[in-house]
Amino acid sequence: MTDFEQATLETLVSFKAKDKKEINRLLTNKKLQQEACQLVKKWNDKRKQLGLVPWE
Repeated sequence: MTDFEQATLETLVSFKAKDKKEINRLLTNKKLQQEACQLVKKWNDKRKQLGLVPWE
């Protein structure tokens, strides 16, 4: 997972988690990790279309 994917995951977790226990559970949730990676891929594809450098 890249730094940007990790930051995206942490942002998703911050919206969903209600307490510290849930934060830990969500950070290791494979489905949420996959969602973060897919979002970054989508954003990077859009950035490439616009002629911008993709995030890493």
